[in-house]
Amino acid sequence: MSPKTVAIIGAGRVGSSVGFLLKKAGYVITAVATRSRASAEKAAAFIGAGEPTTDAVRAASQASTILITTPDRVITEACKTIAGVVKPGAVVLHMSGAHSLDLLDAVKAKGACRAVIHPLQSLASREQGIKNLPGSYFRVEADPEAMETAKDIVKALGGRELVMPKWSSNKDSTALYHAGAVAVSNYFVALVDYGLKFYEAWGADKHEALKAVIPLIRGTLDNIETLGIPDALTGPIMRGDAQTVRDHLEAMQKRTPELVGLYKALARQAVAVAREKGSINLNVASELLNIVKD
Repeated sequence: MSPKTVAIIGAGRVGSSVGFLLKKAGYVITAVATRSRASAEKAAAFIGAGEPTTDAVRAASQASTILITTPDRVITEACKTIAGVVKPGAVVLHMSGAHSLDLLDAVKAKGACRAVIHPLQSLASREQGIKNLPGSYFRVEADPEAMETAKDIVKALGGRELVMPKWSSNKDSTALYHAGAVAVSNYFVALVDYGLKFYEAWGADKHEALKAVIPLIRGTLDNIETLGIPDALTGPIMRGDAQTVRDHLEAMQKRTPELVGLYKALARQAVAVAREKGSINLNVASELLNIVKD
């Protein structure tokens, strides 16, 4: 089998997006396996290739590279299911950010090679995946024999490797790495929701308030991309404006006391960023931290 033959086990948003992009890059998608025939057919139609099937074993037997894109909780189960048919030297990959190579130990025991590629990207739909994956950074982890294949797939997806020289293949490494992704993506959504509550407190419609702050969010992201961190930091803490921070907290205690805790936690982090930027001295930082302490 050609090293560019790929079977996809589990073809939701991630599997379908990756399959589409790999086919576009010249890979041969031989099979798409999901729990239901209908979803397999839908994924194969989206990718434009691959035999749709509910038989993961059959799918895995048809390719030299097997990509497991199931939910995290069933990656190990899927790996054990196909372990009996993978050929020695085949490469089995998963794309979970929260887990390492150990989920694929069942195929390692059969002579196959393991790899993990995880995009630092949010894939809200198949279509968005196709748009968002190119240009994204990926965590790449692999057995030595599978590293070239893993890096080739990342390259085919238009991605770049995030190099982490201190990385070690263990639970703590993946947990901290994934926590970072969750913080800047999932918690960013939660943070915007938090910010909207200040406007909702005065009767603003949530959807209208979101429209109002989107230009501010875009401007901030542009600043981050252009200037980097800490230079993109603006606002009262960056300026060392302690009185404004006091005023915020005083008003919040009167009107929205449930929002105070997170405001203080974020303010403390902003003080650290402002210190890194050099916009406030140690005395000002101490004053601000005293205001926002627990």
